[in-house]
Amino acid sequence: HLRSISSRVIVANNSIHVAKLNANLTRASAPLTHLPIITNHTRCYSSSTINFGTNQTESISNDQTITANKGGDKGIFAKIWDRYSFQGQQKRIILGEQLFRSAQYRANDPRWYTEGRIPFEFRPRHAMITMHIWFLHKRLLIDTVDPHLALLVQEELFDILWNDTRARIRAEGVNELTVNKHLKDVQQLTFLHLTHYDHAFQEFANDDGKRFEELAGAIWIHVLNRDEEAYNDQLKRLAAYVEYQYVNLMHGVPDDYFWEGRVPWGDIPVFTDMKDNDGKALDDPVTEVEGLESLPEPWVKTLTDAGSPYYWNTDTNTTSWKKPTL
Repeated sequence: HLRSISSRVIVANNSIHVAKLNANLTRASAPLTHLPIITNHTRCYSSSTINFGTNQTESISNDQTITANKGGDKGIFAKIWDRYSFQGQQKRIILGEQLFRSAQYRANDPRWYTEGRIPFEFRPRHAMITMHIWFLHKRLLIDTVDPHLALLVQEELFDILWNDTRARIRAEGVNELTVNKHLKDVQQLTFLHLTHYDHAFQEFANDDGKRFEELAGAIWIHVLNRDEEAYNDQLKRLAAYVEYQYVNLMHGVPDDYFWEGRVPWGDIPVFTDMKDNDGKALDDPVTEVEGLESLPEPWVKTLTDAGSPYYWNTDTNTTSWKKPTL
């Protein structure tokens, strides 16, 4: 059964090691393979990347030089320029924003929540965003164009994610005094989610079947929130999407596209003709979900820091408080 998994996913937050065994979260002491970097309010985290061609693991973090990449030979002054100069900061902020909006746009596609039957609730929606942030994170780790700048962009990407998460928490109407506490809780869940994908691709790099089951388990836990009534057919299609998207971002997206913030995500899974766990065809999916808005391209819905919604035209860079009509 896709949800009956026996595996171990290790994360850390403030030196607390959390292990997952048989899809239950328990604490254990063990060596860590992925460490969240708790700097500047949990900016990003380190992980490893598997090269399927050589089956070699490349461990990378914020403070490490990427020796595995050919383009990583930057002098100390060039690195200082990248981090502290106005031009360097502007470049990574713009790219980080473009990459985040690309991930956000894909994660907010209405088809996930109508045809795909993913609940339109805070946690599943956040999990869909972080899933696509993970793809971008993995691509930045293997960058050979400018590895040092790629790590700075990764920091920026997570800063944008946390700022957006804080805005979405406020949009839920929680008491302002509890926003940071909720943000910390979401960060812990996010790191667990991301390291679960890391674990699947590292531990089962040479076992397609087990890797697929582990991905399905990760989706059941983090995207579907352990829903006992989730459909295996749905889990298979979502796990196949993660497999495809990982290969797409790691090997299919040209460097010039990526460094312009253009991510060709490819197709969303086809959710037609899904069957329940007894093999019976499911009823037609709902076409309207409360709170889910369909907008004409290229308009997207976004939030102010206070959590108030507004609409942004990504082509003309204009904004509006009024919802654009189809």
